[in-house]
Amino acid sequence: MDVFEKVLALISEYNLIKKHQHIVLGLSGGPDSLCLFHILLQLAEEWDLKIYPVHINHMLRPGAAGEDQAFVEEVCRKAGYPAQVFVYDCNAIAARDHLTSEEAGRKVRYEAFAQTAASLRSKGICADDIRIAVAQNADDQAETILFRVLRGVGTDGLSGMHYSRRDADGNLIVRPLLDVYKDEIMEYCREHDLHPCVDETNKQPLYTRNRLRLQLFPLLEQEYNANIKDTMIRMGRIAAVDSQYLQQQARAAYLSLRKEQENGKIVLSGTGFRELHPAIGRRVLALAFREAGLNEDVSFSHYQACEDIAVRGGASSGCDLPGGYRFARVYDDLQITAKAFSAGDNGAPEITVCEMSMEEYRKARQNHNRCAAFDYDSLAAEHGEGFLQQLTLRHRMPGDYIAIGGGGRKKLQNLFVDCKIPRDERNQLFVAAVGHEILWILPHRGWSRFSTKYQPGEMTKRVICIEIICET
Repeated sequence: MDVFEKVLALISEYNLIKKHQHIVLGLSGGPDSLCLFHILLQLAEEWDLKIYPVHINHMLRPGAAGEDQAFVEEVCRKAGYPAQVFVYDCNAIAARDHLTSEEAGRKVRYEAFAQTAASLRSKGICADDIRIAVAQNADDQAETILFRVLRGVGTDGLSGMHYSRRDADGNLIVRPLLDVYKDEIMEYCREHDLHPCVDETNKQPLYTRNRLRLQLFPLLEQEYNANIKDTMIRMGRIAAVDSQYLQQQARAAYLSLRKEQENGKIVLSGTGFRELHPAIGRRVLALAFREAGLNEDVSFSHYQACEDIAVRGGASSGCDLPGGYRFARVYDDLQITAKAFSAGDNGAPEITVCEMSMEEYRKARQNHNRCAAFDYDSLAAEHGEGFLQQLTLRHRMPGDYIAIGGGGRKKLQNLFVDCKIPRDERNQLFVAAVGHEILWILPHRGWSRFSTKYQPGEMTKRVICIEIICET
């Protein structure tokens, strides 16, 4: 079975793409994404597909990043599908959010995909008719599983990447190349006279992923198991079946234990929880966290602390969770709630605004949930040197907008709709604004947004930091 047939079979088996759909395609210009683009182009006419190539310039490889962008734009122009390009300073984002540049790159990629999908929905395209297609392959899957083994994940993590998943905005992300090995993709590119970009950093052991690919896998293949990638993938498929069954059991248990779910608060029966097997109990907690709005940064130690409180804690014991959430035992109930910020006279959180040099900013310990940082001079150029006197903390107003990736902007009302913020909660959110331009939507149940227009970068000299200084 050749690559095209294998991808077609995978699309059919897992219902990844249907006729007449709109496909947001992550197109880096490398072999994987170029192969997927070529396959989708072949399907486009027969299946009536609309393709929206999205290229992200991460600004991580001066010169080469610009060349990749120009290459993708030319490939898309010739194919008749103009590329939408997003440019992010991933080093600055990594410094701001305490991420590696690799993690920052992944974050902005999926933000760009989600923004493109939201733009399609704003034009009246049904969400069910939109797919976000990414080009991870079988080698990526093997690397993901081995990486997770080294980190010590559970059964759910061992299942690796899924053929499809939903993002935080409900978009369906699909991986049509997940059963295709890199060697097959390279041969496909040669056969069809494709000339993908080559990222030279992939040949250097700069990141953990690269070291796995360049050092650990060759060692394992040579010394222990020549088919280690097949073994990893097979283990992942076995784990996926087990994980699916456990998730089904956990969902049933969660629904039977849930006593209350409203306004970001989840209440579970403590008695019922203590009767669960630990394998189900931990998954019940994960479901409760997600439905309360806590989707990221929950570690093994957080789960362990919550289980200890649920099983052995006192009647009023509790612990803090990421994103301003709290888990507590209240008599026999278990509660997950979002913390509320303390308010000043106008009901707003207490904040402080300070100016610092870029060097001070790099050294400062920034907290993504508590602090927002912006380029002082860019703000001054846009709003005048007196912009600090215009900076206000308030609820939303008609005409408010926020800058988004790619140089665009979005009305706050449309952003709330796209991000599924409940209608009755939108007027409760606080924003830091200069006039009608929103710089920061402050955290609300783990969700917040920054303007992309004034993010500190390599040319930044002065930084303005807005920090929440008090909460209850």
